[in-house]
Amino acid sequence: MSDPSLRTFARHRLRVANAEELVDFYRDILGMRDFGSAEKPLLGYDRKQCLLEFEGGTPGTYTARADDLYWKIGITLRDLDHAVTYLKRQGVAVTEPRQFADIGYMSHMTDPAGFVIELLQQGFEGRAKAVGTGHAVGGQATLAHITLRINDIAAARADLEGRLGMRLISVQPVTEYGFCLYFFCWSGEPLPEPDLEAVANREWLWARPYTLLELQHVFAGNVRAPAVDGKEPGFAAFGWRDGSEIRYLGPEDMRNWL
Repeated sequence: MSDPSLRTFARHRLRVANAEELVDFYRDILGMRDFGSAEKPLLGYDRKQCLLEFEGGTPGTYTARADDLYWKIGITLRDLDHAVTYLKRQGVAVTEPRQFADIGYMSHMTDPAGFVIELLQQGFEGRAKAVGTGHAVGGQATLAHITLRINDIAAARADLEGRLGMRLISVQPVTEYGFCLYFFCWSGEPLPEPDLEAVANREWLWARPYTLLELQHVFAGNVRAPAVDGKEPGFAAFGWRDGSEIRYLGPEDMRNWL
């Protein structure tokens, strides 16, 4: 295996009923580019960043649940209001942007298959940056977060830091809502503040040009394990570059986190 410091997220794989519909949505509405082929589309904002990979033809309908292992992807933006205005003009149902605690200025939506997408401004409320030219979303976006819910943070850290060589880069307690957020990556970039809980690090974190794994540690411990057969629509795996290979970790590898 390669030096862990050289690894990066490469894939986010979802099982879906209609891959073609999702390709059109992510490309036309969210401004992603297709770096794959007609047979295997790979959607993203930069070839070197994490790309969405759809396993099409999975029968059934995906329904997002608050107690599922899988939660969402997060797209970070320089100017959230600009993107939301555009999305509303396209007829997309998107929540009004709001500053959530000292975490970030955000909005939420779902794609045509029902998968949740968080839109997160790189700066807090009132601190938008110039978006430049190009697509109203894609011209200013990074596929920045893959978010999972877990019950056992100690088990998850042992796997991520021990087996995968990842680094815990931020801890964000949200105790009033019964959870704490943990962000992992492979980058060795120094933090602006060494304290992992420092609010001063958060806008810097949202501006990183690479994907982070976000774990929502749910204090109630009620996150359910995924179905045994793993054939229904939903989260299939995330993948990372390890030298010349792409390696995957799926829900079956995360059962001890629940």
